[in-house]
Amino acid sequence: MSKLEIYAPDIYRPNLSTSKILTFGDLAAFVVKPDLCCLCGGCVAVCPPQVLEVDERSSEGAQLIGVCILCQLCPLACPVVNPYEAPIDKPLGDYIEYGIYKAAEHELWKNATDGGVTTALLEHAFEIGLIDGAIVAVKDEEWYAKAVIVTNPKELRKYSQTIYWHVPMVTPLRTAIDKLRLNKVAIVGTGCQTAAAKLTERIPKFKGKIALTLGLFCSKTWRREEFFRIVKEKLNIEPKDVNNILVKREVIIRLKNGDTKIVHLEELEEAVFGSCYVCRDFTAEASDISLGANGAPDGWNFVIIRSQTGKQLIESALKSGKIIKSTEKPKVKFVIKRATEQKLRGSPFQLKQGT
Repeated sequence: MSKLEIYAPDIYRPNLSTSKILTFGDLAAFVVKPDLCCLCGGCVAVCPPQVLEVDERSSEGAQLIGVCILCQLCPLACPVVNPYEAPIDKPLGDYIEYGIYKAAEHELWKNATDGGVTTALLEHAFEIGLIDGAIVAVKDEEWYAKAVIVTNPKELRKYSQTIYWHVPMVTPLRTAIDKLRLNKVAIVGTGCQTAAAKLTERIPKFKGKIALTLGLFCSKTWRREEFFRIVKEKLNIEPKDVNNILVKREVIIRLKNGDTKIVHLEELEEAVFGSCYVCRDFTAEASDISLGANGAPDGWNFVIIRSQTGKQLIESALKSGKIIKSTEKPKVKFVIKRATEQKLRGSPFQLKQGT
């Protein structure tokens, strides 16, 4: 089988001024069909007649399932059409400060993907009244994932592990506001998801409803089906065997039987979503707080504080003993290197031709 690689770092990125993306028909042509949809669910959340859908068990992009009323709202909430990324001379984006943190409670950080800071901060945000609900991701035994709305902070620890494929995190925002009458929602997600959450605030119905965004470092996400197909071929591992997955310089798969397996990132390249190749945001710049395992020792999180809301939450959580801060300096040069590489990378779309 021959392959033709096309590198398109910028010309393949939709732009409202040049592409005139006004309706979902335009989004379908310029974003969904070329495999650039990041499945964030922003378009689904803002659609007045609710005729858009992102299937949580599929890697397909957003789909029209009814009659579009041509309201022109969905493009406003699309992070592919409206990318938020700082220039190359600000590889980490805008921020106030950064440091290394982890949850103070041993059981929390032990069972989390790495550090447990996300869950600890959400619990504390509930305690101090900053939020009245949180949208987080949950997986089943087969590692299928979906977004859920949590209003009881005691339930948060069931959702403390990171999931490495696109999940429509913004889709439940409409339910949170319309049906649950929440006014201070937190959203946890990768850069494209927190950016979409911010973009929904361009629409009056959603303005002021998102009280906190916690962004997760992300270089690429994988199609679940392709990820586990590759893992099965190389390591003979089934989804139900996996307890946890951690991504640093390689993919660390921790099994339920206690074993640990390694997959190199390049071995999973064919499972990567197309949208990831046009994303230049490694550190989730459109967030109140960004965090990840990169740049921190095992069991800790490198945390970037970006807003006054984020700063006040971190300070309050430290004071209350929910999180602890390390005196060790983060490997910020490594994170800057990763972030810079992502801002510079192109778009290797591969067109498969006949055998």
